[in-house]
Amino acid sequence: MDQSLYDRLIAFINSNIPILGEKIPLPGFDQLSFTVTEIIIPVVFLFLLNLLGNLIRSILINRILNRYIEDRKTILSIGNITKYSILIIGASVLIAEIGLDSESGLNFSLFGDSESEIKLFDVFQIFFFLALLVFVASKFKSIFVKQVMSRYSEDIGVSESIGTIIQYALIFIGSIIIIQNSGVNLGSLNVLAGALGVGIGFGMQSIANNFISGLIILFERPIKMGDRIEVGNVSGDVIQISSRATTVNTNDNISIIIPNSEVINKQVINWSHHDRNVRFRIPVGVSYQEDPAKIKEILLAVASVHKGVLTKPSPDVIFIEYGDSSLNFELMVWTSKYINRPKILQSELYFSIFEEFKKQGVEIPFPQRDLHLKSGFERFKGKSK
Repeated sequence: MDQSLYDRLIAFINSNIPILGEKIPLPGFDQLSFTVTEIIIPVVFLFLLNLLGNLIRSILINRILNRYIEDRKTILSIGNITKYSILIIGASVLIAEIGLDSESGLNFSLFGDSESEIKLFDVFQIFFFLALLVFVASKFKSIFVKQVMSRYSEDIGVSESIGTIIQYALIFIGSIIIIQNSGVNLGSLNVLAGALGVGIGFGMQSIANNFISGLIILFERPIKMGDRIEVGNVSGDVIQISSRATTVNTNDNISIIIPNSEVINKQVINWSHHDRNVRFRIPVGVSYQEDPAKIKEILLAVASVHKGVLTKPSPDVIFIEYGDSSLNFELMVWTSKYINRPKILQSELYFSIFEEFKKQGVEIPFPQRDLHLKSGFERFKGKSK
């Protein structure tokens, strides 16, 4: 029988460097042995394969893809996928040449009888292809959202939701295909499936709850990427919705991970559910000596020159009440720019209002109390008279 190129290379090196051709037994497997050459050749092959993958990746990223694609992250994703595909194909060829197949002595049975047994390599094969499937699906989602959906929808939340649903569908369908074509008898997995079912029912109940809640969020879309939300004491922008949790970034650039079940089961304030136009109310108090019409005119003038305040809907001022020591008004302004920074908008308006009140001579009151004291001696003298 003709030897393969790999076997001939091993024989050539062993014949010329005998010390590398000495047999080394594999502990625990007396019938199996290997030579130093059989270790060196795969390592050198993988090293050269990695160099080739990096070279092709560099050419794609720096010379080819940048001519047709503007998004840098997408270019890097395609380059990385190409590199890893070369490594996977090369490693698969190497494994086949080495002889680590189903007939290898290392492929011992893990459990099951002769008709429905599961072997070590069967498990490795399934997990390898499942991991590869998850990786490819995640990269496909990234490219699909940035290169395809960006042309048809400007709403990043909608694009991310569609991309995530497609990613989950690919993983689900691909997993079924991988398991069916792995050669594993599905009947042998009944005991394992039963054990996993019990584990999900008890130990993994929270994970299953969050995963299902994540699917509800993606399909029902009460929140989406880019929304400004409040959940309990947490307020921030949604930057990621994964299968287990939703990531919210606060104004202090702190990422807070919220389990999906809390988003579904608790009250959530979504400031940008339909659009990003939000109205804020700015309370203002002035002295009783001031003219309410003049105050309204000043407040509207201040709001109209602020760049963050929308002209449609237009700002408005309402007279709230006669307070204990002031006339109380509310300046109502609409904004889309300051939806995630309401205190900044309020602060800037207050600065402008204070300066304008100072120019116009408008008095800003503060609570005052007059206390009149009389001595007990004077009260006694008054009574004796």
